[in-house]
Amino acid sequence: MNFAVEFTSPTFSHLVLTPRKKVLKHSLIQVSQGLALVKLGKNEYAVEPGETIWIPFDCLVSISYFPNTVINKVDFSVRLTDNFPSQAGYVQQTALTKALIDKLATGTNNEQATQELLAVLKQEVLALNPLLSETLLSERFNQWNLDDSPLSQEHTLVMVMREAKKRLLSGQKKEKVIEELFASKEEEFEQLCLLVFGETL
Repeated sequence: MNFAVEFTSPTFSHLVLTPRKKVLKHSLIQVSQGLALVKLGKNEYAVEPGETIWIPFDCLVSISYFPNTVINKVDFSVRLTDNFPSQAGYVQQTALTKALIDKLATGTNNEQATQELLAVLKQEVLALNPLLSETLLSERFNQWNLDDSPLSQEHTLVMVMREAKKRLLSGQKKEKVIEELFASKEEEFEQLCLLVFGETL
């Protein structure tokens, strides 16, 4: 059934990249484990465990969910006529929104109870004030390049693999990607693909 407000709690065991496009609903995304990189404009914004970001309808965005990331996501349909925040950005959750999301994440077998919790959450979301500011980790991701990485080894590896996938998707030959990014070590590249993407590219 397609509800006006829906809660999901997906786990991303491997790196997942969403295509850069305008979204068709409003979304509140809370990272409970791992890391999400949200690209808005030219910059990427790191959303760490315990942090929450608001993505409004019609916002041009792409998200990279790092391996072993768990999120809580609340989607609000554009059919709703409420005045949702139109600006994307980090949001400070109130004690009530945290409690509501925790309750929804643990699950309730009662559909009516779930809808009632979501109705209260919607009222709380309407009062949110999203703010887009570059955190220290976001700054490091935006400074990252292939020659110089201010990131941890794990994050650097994921970024290199993401770059490899982007190049392959844009039509670059696999041999050239392996030569430029992995010093022509094909076996190492294939192993990293399985580790980060769960499949070969």
